[in-house]
Amino acid sequence: MNFFKRAVLCCGRQKIRGVILLLLFTALATMALIALSVSHASAESSADMKKTIGASIRIALDESRENFGPGQQTEGGVAYQYNGDYITQEIIDAISKVAGVTGYSAETESGYWGAAVNFDYFPGAFQIDYSGGRGQPVPYTVTFNSQLSRKFLNGTYTLTAGRHIGPKDSFAALISKELADKNQLSVGDRITMYDLDTDSENTFEIVGIFSGTEGMSKNAMMADGIAANQGYIDGNSYQKMWKETTLELGSLDVYIDSAENADNLLSILQNLPELKGKTFTYSVNTENFDLISDPLSSLRAMGNTAVLAVTAAGAALVTFLLFLRTRGRKREAGILMALGRSKGNIVLQFLTETILTAVPAAWASWGFSALLSERIRDFLAGQSSIEASRLHTAIRPADLAAVYGFGALILVLAVLLASVTVLRMKPGRILSKME
Repeated sequence: MNFFKRAVLCCGRQKIRGVILLLLFTALATMALIALSVSHASAESSADMKKTIGASIRIALDESRENFGPGQQTEGGVAYQYNGDYITQEIIDAISKVAGVTGYSAETESGYWGAAVNFDYFPGAFQIDYSGGRGQPVPYTVTFNSQLSRKFLNGTYTLTAGRHIGPKDSFAALISKELADKNQLSVGDRITMYDLDTDSENTFEIVGIFSGTEGMSKNAMMADGIAANQGYIDGNSYQKMWKETTLELGSLDVYIDSAENADNLLSILQNLPELKGKTFTYSVNTENFDLISDPLSSLRAMGNTAVLAVTAAGAALVTFLLFLRTRGRKREAGILMALGRSKGNIVLQFLTETILTAVPAAWASWGFSALLSERIRDFLAGQSSIEASRLHTAIRPADLAAVYGFGALILVLAVLLASVTVLRMKPGRILSKME
């Protein structure tokens, strides 16, 4: 009987040991693939976000005293009129054409106060209605790019459904998951709010739903202090509510692809015809990228550490188990050698038995890793505040080759090491010790 048939028969006889090894091989390979996936996804996402928001240049109104006119007496006191320049659409268009500029964003916290018309807010301890019977208004952040809003960058909020508000949106809104659940709202539904400042009702399409407000400010005095009630609307709709024909912003964050090139790009922006000589101030920061890159770096380090830990622990455990398994088969090896089987033939049998267990384990680990990839992606998104769509956690062919190739090498070395303790003995000595 050749070594292959002996290996198949042996696997059939030792079912329990075979199942134990199968589960062990599957678990080790799955953990290694997941760890590599985490490491690669973190590295790629970090590089991708660096290209998108490697650094930013803030352009803001210069609110020095010389840019204000003389004080005018009003009912509320003395008012000063700003006479300087505003950031207009023309300026934004010119900036967006500069090489190295990857995007821009502008937002005003509490820029819009909306009273719910066709839905309900979470109530506060006190109910105050100054919207003509429509209930208490709640503040919304007016933004041109909610993805770059600080609370999304630092992980306070995480987009769980839909998409972020973009520069081209009009009458789009983001609301909290808590508020959506309370009113049975989902992405694509429309909500109507009343704005006292413009005395108008405005209808917004829900383009995204975010989490992170859970447990915050539930004991607020009024509804406007409950985080779950607050959301985001786009800047274009805000402009239309006020019937403004031109866009006039007080500040603009310009995102660039390289922190190292920030000073050069700042000089280019300052000398654009649309900006040169205007009453603006400029500042450079990398804070937003740091908010994202730090947790991603931690995840990558965690993935690399896990790969090393799984490899070391797996190699030691597999070697130990195979050593015990082979050592317990001295009598079988002695009989085979007494019957004329070569030591190489016996080693091939042991290797074949291990391979017959490792092959289905490889298929199983691949399947488990593929099934878990989406859960891994959601976990990483929650840990790093990156949109799930930006994370690529699919199992790569190169990772499969690396894990299975290195795993095969460990198995071969483990079998050889375990076999040495048996095959170095003479057949007669082995049989005499077994009696």
